[in-house]
Amino acid sequence: MRGENGRRGWGVLKHMWTFYQPLSLLPASDFFVELLVFIHIYLLAAWLALREAWFDKWEKINDLKTEVFLSRLWSSKNKQIRKILVIGGDGTIGSQIVKILRQNPEFETHVTVHHKFSARQLLRSEDNNMYYELDLTDKEQILLLANQLKHHHFDLAIFAAGVMLSPEIRTADGVEFHNAVNVVGQVMLYELLQNEIKRSIFLSSATARMACYSRDSNFLSVYAGPYQAYASSKLNLAVYVNEVSRKRHVTAVSLHPGTVPGHLYHNANPLVRYLNATILPWILRKPEMAAILVLHTVLREDIQPGAYYEDTEIVNLADCIPEEERSRIYETIHRQVELWME
Repeated sequence: MRGENGRRGWGVLKHMWTFYQPLSLLPASDFFVELLVFIHIYLLAAWLALREAWFDKWEKINDLKTEVFLSRLWSSKNKQIRKILVIGGDGTIGSQIVKILRQNPEFETHVTVHHKFSARQLLRSEDNNMYYELDLTDKEQILLLANQLKHHHFDLAIFAAGVMLSPEIRTADGVEFHNAVNVVGQVMLYELLQNEIKRSIFLSSATARMACYSRDSNFLSVYAGPYQAYASSKLNLAVYVNEVSRKRHVTAVSLHPGTVPGHLYHNANPLVRYLNATILPWILRKPEMAAILVLHTVLREDIQPGAYYEDTEIVNLADCIPEEERSRIYETIHRQVELWME
């Protein structure tokens, strides 16, 4: 919440991997928060590149694929059609998820894309694949899609849409763009269809570990800078998944799919964009590996509702935030979703 002087404060995750003590010197400075988050994210990116390269070596993808293809949902012997919902099917990882799902003729896949052009160019239509245009900042489009899908019963829902490092933009009612797309829009669709979904997975990011959470009562509108906004939105999403699983007893998880070069980086600085287009695709995680990790996580028999995963392992992100702050984040997101539903 804002202090007596009208300035907001920031909360820091309680773990050993961050050094935000200097924030106490300028607790209300957006520039200082953004600078510290920026430094932390690039240090994290260097560590993730090494960790993910080690995890992916020795044809690890083949082992994960085998487990996916042997999973109960994938290899069901009753030959009934299983329905899967993919949000963000035209993204770097989302399109790979759809490509893999199309290998199973018993899957009926419903895919949202940001533009119909994406479906025509990236995903050729087939009888068991249906595509829908969806802008996750447009509540009317979300309501319309939910009404179209409410008669379906989905075995899986994969929420893979996202934006990163956007300039300062807000919706008409003041929701910051990262929070609108990464959190509120996807959560709204999930809540509208929750009774029709058996199991869900939301793509968060390891940058959530480096986020500061705003204590502003209207934190969904806060924008200190592109790195803070992105990291905080992914933290908000992971917290929501943890809380909704606990409060409503649903099976939903979040995960970091890996550091994958792609269109998500189009708002990055020129050096990162250049590396993203030239060198990084050769040394960082491939989109297919990220997609297999998403499917492996959501299809595993020992899935832990509410958990946040990285490379098949649970990372206890929620406990890094005080319980009262987790509840505040969840309730604020839920209230915003209710406003969009009106």
